[in-house]
Parts: sequence; structure tokens; C-alpha cells
Amino acid sequence: MKLRVDHFSIAVHSMERALDFFSRYLPVEMNVAPREGYTDDFRWCDFFVGHAKIELIESTRPGSFVERFLERRGEGIHHLSFEIDELDPLTERMEAEGLRVVDRFDAGNGEKTAFLSPRSAHGMLIQFWQVKHDPHAAPKRPRLVDMKVGDVKLRFDHLSVAVRDLTAGTEFFRRWFPVENEAPSHRGYAGDFDLKQFDVHGYRMELIADASGKSFVTRFLAKRGEGFHHVSIDVADIEPVLERMKADGVRIVDETNLGGGYKTAFVSPRSAHGVLIQFWQVPDLENPRGVTG
Repeated sequence: MKLRVDHFSIAVHSMERALDFFSRYLPVEMNVAPREGYTDDFRWCDFFVGHAKIELIESTRPGSFVERFLERRGEGIHHLSFEIDELDPLTERMEAEGLRVVDRFDAGNGEKTAFLSPRSAHGMLIQFWQVKHDPHAAPKRPRLVDMKVGDVKLRFDHLSVAVRDLTAGTEFFRRWFPVENEAPSHRGYAGDFDLKQFDVHGYRMELIADASGKSFVTRFLAKRGEGFHHVSIDVADIEPVLERMKADGVRIVDETNLGGGYKTAFVSPRSAHGVLIQFWQVPDLENPRGVTG
């Protein structure tokens, strides 16, 4: 079985407004312009920020899956999508082990899709797309790109998932995905949460779990349950980025100076179409894996 992360998807009320926001602050490289989905109840588009592909989806009619998501959870990360060479053997194994597979769709020409329910995947809705090309062929790798602010360099670093138990979350990924470059679990910068980072065929993932009974992870789990928590972007200099956003009225929270040239801050989901965006200032951004967490 061959698979790789293709994109994560954000459900929004308006693709145009969301595109305007992300394009204002990030080096958006448009890939597919807004178009109808494979069913008639949604529209989508996607773009790259560095090596990371991001999809936007919006509803086209009442009662659509996008509308139901927005009514229940508001704007935010909807699913993580993998390209795979053979879908049926994987979904058959998953169902044999008691995992819930939903929303199958045959697009024809050998392409089809199915979703792993969040109930079976630590709160994540995971999509698998069977494609005709080799999913391992020439994936985009982490790279530095220029931000829209000054001369600041940026690198998309990881997608973070809040879980109740790091061991269980890690075992889930090890069981079903090609986990690589697995780092030891360690305490996060705030001192009250633990994290685990690894790659899935070159795509960096992070799991975070409470370590104190009162961390931000505990509050997130109590409010929303397990699932996608934030996206993390490394930058060479965080201050021009924050100054520009604050001047535009973007809400910045949890600014922290960790010393040694490392700083972090978050763009509130209220300002970023439901997505919590972390910026990490990394002194040696040329290093393909700067210290984060």
C-alpha cells in the first residue's frame, strides 16, 4: 500500500473571504481555482503554502455536509486527506478491526474515496482518495518561501492534533500509516502539556496531550473533544508578522518569548476562519527541522 498526505481541508462560510485573508498574510500559491465538488452540495479550491496544500470548502445548498459542519462546529479544519493507490484493501482491514468507514464515493476512471469517521480516528475525519498515479511520486517537501510581510522567510511545519493519550494516538498512526522520523515524547514549552512529533511520508504531524490537568489541551478537549488543534508555521522573524496583523485588527494570543531567539504566538481562530495558526520564530530556519513545541 502506498499513501501520502495530500491536503487538509477547511470548511468556511465564504471561500472568497477566506482566500482574501490567507492571501493577505501568507504566500499563497493557487493550485485549483474555485470549482464545483464531486457532489453538487459544495464548492472547493486549493492552494499551497510552501509544501503544504490547503483546501477550502463551502456549501452550495441547505443541508449539505459543509453546512451541517458549520452549524455544529463553526469554521475550521474539516478533514485530512490522503492519496492512496488501493482503497478497498485498506478500508476492508479497517472495518474488520472495528473502525467506522463512511461516505464512500466512486468518481469513475479508477478514482474513488472514503472517509474514516472521527469516532475511529481520535476526532479526525480522514479522507482516502484512490488515485491512478503513484501517490509517492514527487511529493512536495518542506521549503522556505517569502511571506507577504517584509522579507520574512516562512516554512510550513506541522499539523497538530489534540488527543487524550499520546500513546494511544501514536499507536493509531503507527498502525495505519507509514510513520517516519519519530521523535521522543517531550514536555511542551508551556510546561503543562506533552507532545509527540513524527512524519507520515514527509508530512509532519504533532500530537498534544495534557500533562497537568489544567492545560489548554484540557480545555480544548472539554469543549470540542479530540481532533485537529492548530497548524504551525516557522518564520525567521515573528515581529513584523505580528505587527502587520495587529495593525489590521487580527487577534493575536499567547505570545511567548522562550529565549535563545525562539518566540511563538497564535492567530486566534476568531480572526482566521476557525483555524488556530501558530507562528514559531526559529533562529536557524535553514535547518529543515527547527525546534518546536
